[in-house]
Amino acid sequence: MKNLNNKLSELLTLNKLSLDEKKIERLVNYAQLLLTFNKNINLISRKDEENILERHIIPCLIFSTMFKNIEQNVLDIGTGGGLPGVVFSIINEKSRITLIDSVGKKIKVVNEIVQKLGLLNVETIWTRAEDKNFIKKYSYKFDLIISRATADLETLIKYSKPLLKTAESKLACMKGGDKLEEEINLAKKRFNYIAIQKIPLIYLPENQENINQKFIIIVERINGRK
Repeated sequence: MKNLNNKLSELLTLNKLSLDEKKIERLVNYAQLLLTFNKNINLISRKDEENILERHIIPCLIFSTMFKNIEQNVLDIGTGGGLPGVVFSIINEKSRITLIDSVGKKIKVVNEIVQKLGLLNVETIWTRAEDKNFIKKYSYKFDLIISRATADLETLIKYSKPLLKTAESKLACMKGGDKLEEEINLAKKRFNYIAIQKIPLIYLPENQENINQKFIIIVERINGRK
């Protein structure tokens, strides 16, 4: 496998992104940790290992830069191996981010990754977003909720409602698939007061036509009209 550090630097240049050395080092270390832990627990698809930067780190990086310099409380629902939450926390160091997952083995690994990377703005919890105790403790706490390929949009909005702080708080997720437009329409029908943005997630210059059909979906006004 090509040196991850060199490969990441090339991808950052291609995407006209500039990161300080500390963030680059953490992203490379995170990718290496994912590959190491992936030998024993399924955090990413085995077929993605050779292209972990292109298929996982860079997409989450592009997603995270949409909220650059956020200094608020963020929740990552269904973080899995820490995607996109760990990348988000590296890029947005002043954010306070909570990573949750329903699989205990995964959250244990993510917690170890967070400690090894020295991410002081992250907490990890083994729970579900719909868990009553979690909702009671974190009710109206988050300014932004993020997620990657966790659940359909309607379900994510339902999970987000009791957890988002104000009417200005947002849900932002990374999504794709043939049924995305149907998901959006169903969500609008179920929650007719929300506003939804659909932004192409283009993370490689040769993909200007968004041929992989990946999008950033931002949902606003979940807790009422602004």
